Amino acid sequence: MTFESIQNVIDFQGEDYTRCYVPDEAQKVLKRWDQVSSHYETVESRVYGD
Repeated sequence: MTFESIQNVIDFQGEDYTRCYVPDEAQKVLKRWDQVSSHYETVESRVYGD
């Protein structure tokens, strides 16, 4: 997922924004997933061709 700011992440996930978001439907088919998420700032983004 991509967000414009960390505040957008908090708005989506709540104050405990490091807790991973895994929808119920996904949990039904996944064997395991991370409990804690990492957030990174995009320094540069490029688009190549069409």
